[in-house]
Amino acid sequence: MNLDLLNNLVNSIKENNVVQSFIKELSNYLEKENNKVHNKKTDNTLKQENCIYQVVEMDVDGAYLQNTENNCISKETDISREILNKIGNDSVLRFKNGSYIYEEELTKEFYDSLIDVREYKDIQDNFIKESNILEIDADTIYKIESHENNYCLLSYNNNGKNTIEVPKQLIPFWAKNGDNLHYKNGKFNRDL
Repeated sequence: MNLDLLNNLVNSIKENNVVQSFIKELSNYLEKENNKVHNKKTDNTLKQENCIYQVVEMDVDGAYLQNTENNCISKETDISREILNKIGNDSVLRFKNGSYIYEEELTKEFYDSLIDVREYKDIQDNFIKESNILEIDADTIYKIESHENNYCLLSYNNNGKNTIEVPKQLIPFWAKNGDNLHYKNGKFNRDL
């Protein structure tokens, strides 16, 4: 095949204004759609009155916050310097009356709930041995009925008539009574 002929064909396509215009319009459209999605995500995740947020990562001009209700993460720069100087990764904030408030007690509670990987694995292994969790259908939805001292009571199947006690350490920290969970790959996760 003649390479000059192929090169000429490629160059003529590049010079064609229709193709260039189409590519430009497509790029502009995709950029606008991307901005719409990003803006929608930001509007739905941050600055919801009385909502709890956890710091995922500190930044020079703010922090990346995770909405504990829907797990969406967005950057927030509208946090006072005073609070930015107090907080770090995993700190807990609440948006109330138009500004972020540092939740010291919730932050302490979160840190106190953390356990090391080996202890978590031991609790998980004991739970699997002592419960019938592996015999339950993997698509089962569990509902948190109550939080007790060391465990959570979950209901499932038959309009919630079946129940199972799960060690608190295996339940997501931000899950609350009434939340739905699913059990996959040895872990309980919230249905969002």
